[in-house]
Amino acid sequence: MGSITGAVLKMLLLLSTQNWKRVIAGNSYDCDEPLVSSLSQASFSSSSELSSSHGAGFARLNRRDGAGGWSPLVSNKYQWLQIDLGERMETTAVATQGGYGSSNWVTSYLLMFSDSGRNWKQYRQEDSIWGFPGNANADSVVYYRLQPSIKARFLRFIPLEWNPRGRIGMRIEVFGCAYRSEVVDLDGKSSLLYRFDQNSLSPVKDIISLKFKTMQSDGILLHREGQNGDHITLELRRGRLFLLINSGEAKLPSTHTLINLTLGSLLDDQHWHSVLIQRVGKQVNFTVDEHRHRFHAQGEFSYLDLDYEISFGGIPAPGKSVSFPRKNFHGCLENLYYNGVDVIDLAKRQKPEIITMGNVSFSCSQSQSVPVTFLSPRSYLALPGFSGEDELLATFQFRTWNKAGLLLFSELQLVSGGLLLFLNDGKLKLNLFQPGKLPSDITAGVGLNDGQWHSISLSAKRNHLSLVVDGQVASAASSLGPEQIYSGGTYYFGGCPNNSFGSQRKNPLGGFQGCMRLISVSNKVVDLISVQQGSLGNFSDLQIDSCGITDRCLPNYCEHGGECSQSWSTFHCNCANTGYTGATCHNSIYEQSCESYKHRGNTSGFYYIDSDGSGPLEPFLLYCNMTETAWTVIQHNGSDLTRVRNTNPENPYAGFFEYVASMEQLQATINLAEHCEQELTYYCKKSRLVNKQDGSPLSWWVGRTNETQTYWGGSSPDPQKCTCGLEGNCIDSQYYCNCDADRNEWTNDTGFLSYKEHLPVRKIVVTDTGRPHSEAAYKLGPLLCRGDICVSVCLR
Repeated sequence: MGSITGAVLKMLLLLSTQNWKRVIAGNSYDCDEPLVSSLSQASFSSSSELSSSHGAGFARLNRRDGAGGWSPLVSNKYQWLQIDLGERMETTAVATQGGYGSSNWVTSYLLMFSDSGRNWKQYRQEDSIWGFPGNANADSVVYYRLQPSIKARFLRFIPLEWNPRGRIGMRIEVFGCAYRSEVVDLDGKSSLLYRFDQNSLSPVKDIISLKFKTMQSDGILLHREGQNGDHITLELRRGRLFLLINSGEAKLPSTHTLINLTLGSLLDDQHWHSVLIQRVGKQVNFTVDEHRHRFHAQGEFSYLDLDYEISFGGIPAPGKSVSFPRKNFHGCLENLYYNGVDVIDLAKRQKPEIITMGNVSFSCSQSQSVPVTFLSPRSYLALPGFSGEDELLATFQFRTWNKAGLLLFSELQLVSGGLLLFLNDGKLKLNLFQPGKLPSDITAGVGLNDGQWHSISLSAKRNHLSLVVDGQVASAASSLGPEQIYSGGTYYFGGCPNNSFGSQRKNPLGGFQGCMRLISVSNKVVDLISVQQGSLGNFSDLQIDSCGITDRCLPNYCEHGGECSQSWSTFHCNCANTGYTGATCHNSIYEQSCESYKHRGNTSGFYYIDSDGSGPLEPFLLYCNMTETAWTVIQHNGSDLTRVRNTNPENPYAGFFEYVASMEQLQATINLAEHCEQELTYYCKKSRLVNKQDGSPLSWWVGRTNETQTYWGGSSPDPQKCTCGLEGNCIDSQYYCNCDADRNEWTNDTGFLSYKEHLPVRKIVVTDTGRPHSEAAYKLGPLLCRGDICVSVCLR
């Protein structure tokens, strides 16, 4: 298998990528049919309509009947226009117009999509909030191509801005085509086991593609292993995907044989996410949605000793042992292909290659959970309670990146005071305050601003206060006083109107920014769609039926190993111990050369050098010798004199040199220097450098270009030349090197190698010390560089 060339591997990857694109899309590339024009009137809906002639059904592009487009009753940011495509379709473009012959048009809007008509997701491109450019007049069509395309049944247009001298007005069209889909639903206890024909399998290639949708943050999506600890596993952990590939014997773990790639974030959002794994030889491509991680393995990785079966959704086979929790995947898989085989289709047709474990269905159940996004510190959700009840009870789930913010406030009846639940430094605090009394506090949890869903249940009854966080009873306080606690009339989630807690005191906290779902008050689940429609409670600055959380640390813009942290609206890079500063750890705190340190007035000593400045290479420690010229001194592990005996061309000696810097760091340092040199001392006794019969080299050295070099000492890069050959003073004038005289006494060919493109010396090979009294010895000095091209240019 090792004979497969890099070009062939690249071709296999290219072909597999093209095949995957065709499989996932399930369509030809001609996917631009108008989809709205053929829809029935019932396929259109909206938040409201100004009149019967301004209804959603009049929102087709170029339509002039009725009032010539959709307009809502009130023009504000909570209005929307929705279409039901009847089934999941691939949408590749959208187009908008204003209301025909009017001053009503939308200048920017959001585009949302959903499979069920619940739990909407906002279309984003390149992980940014995407407000689409709208219209500048009533009749011009503004067309926008979607990259990537949307695969969904429902689309919703949400106007953000509109003509200030008119109102919201829209006519729309969407373009796309039918979407082919094979789906399987796994319930967290089920899985599929695919046993394949070993004759059709290549041990150097795995191409796996799938889509998944889940509300669970953990679960194994696929697993394949062998008898010696080799395995490939794709696992969802805390809403992120981990691809683990282990090659080599389990008893001999090696950093060269274990791959752990991580991609994606917040993937437990009950929306579809695509995955592509391509392993061809030592090259691994791992793609999640639009993010790709390329990895080229080192060592003996090209072969994996794996069994001829792979499981999806869990690890069902008894006796399989893995070093991580074996939690099954709970959710849906779509268009699951393993090396071109449609696994779900085989399972549907009950083919013997597929073993079904547990309850499996071939349709995807839709979650009816309705999340709500608190968009700003001014957001709040006010819900009616049942005034005068002898228990204050609320449950909900939340997720956020912010360390602080108000989660819930409710006044108490009969006794003045209130109950506060808030985040502070990533911890939950439940506070019961009453005038004239010390507040009663409960603190629970830690790091709850990690972007994960956390469940909360709180209650206050009689003189008892309790808080449960993620199923753990945090604390309970009795002795709150003799007064009976009675609930107030309103529960405020995420903030309070006018930023105050009733008449009691001002809100010292910022409002909550994040998502909530599964809100329940007094054991009654809150219907957030009724809230959205205005028939229950009231709210401000919310996005109902959608969780708008994004991970601003994906991709990670922090360079050089900087640690990314985030709030709801910003991210921050911690550059401590990286050697870099700036907002994204871009600017190196170290100089690029010893010459630069010398111009700052530094004396001789050890310094960190960042040879590529703000580039990707890490700084490294070396010695700067500040004489009249600043010399960079880079040491290696072979500075002692090494003697060589008993070698011949069939049994050569090879000495290797490892430097204090990587070859990439050395190359950057050498390229930056005006001059570099390295002294190579070569002693010989009856040991030749060249075979005089055929001119073939008997000893040579290799530099960073991995090319054989046969010049020595202070010679220029002319083959088989030494210093004495250039100067004409070799001990035998027939030869260009002293050693080639083949004398039975010690002599040497010594000098400085100074051709920058070949430095540093990485290996020396000796083959002519096998004859009687034949011996050689060598000693390699440190790499020495002086001058700095950049500094010299700047000083001119």
